[in-house]
Amino acid sequence: MRVPHATTSAALVRHELSADLALRGIDPDSIDEVVLVASELVGNAVRHTHTAEGGLAVEWMLDGSGVIVQVADSSPATPTPRDPVATEPGGRGLHIVEALADDWGVRQDDGGKRVWAHVPVRTSHRKPALSGR
Repeated sequence: MRVPHATTSAALVRHELSADLALRGIDPDSIDEVVLVASELVGNAVRHTHTAEGGLAVEWMLDGSGVIVQVADSSPATPTPRDPVATEPGGRGLHIVEALADDWGVRQDDGGKRVWAHVPVRTSHRKPALSGR
């Protein structure tokens, strides 16, 4: 999906990603983790790049054990985890990604980059609700 280079984009991605993963039977706790990782990646792209035209490309796909989330922007700058002091309000996004993902990285891509993370997930064991009679 394409989203604008705007502070509202993380919310758009959270909404679409949550709905899609729920339809695929992913456990709600796993959905929360994937959505948090995606939100951090989108937030970092908005905060630390100057991509304006064309916005950001956000993709996710399920594999055998998890969800791969990718966020592409037009900046070649490689993100690196920071070590903020305790009183700083930000700077922990990539640490959150590292804590929830079993792997993450950056691929250079046509003058820009794709930041990706693989988040392990569980499927839901809940039975679907019965529809009306």
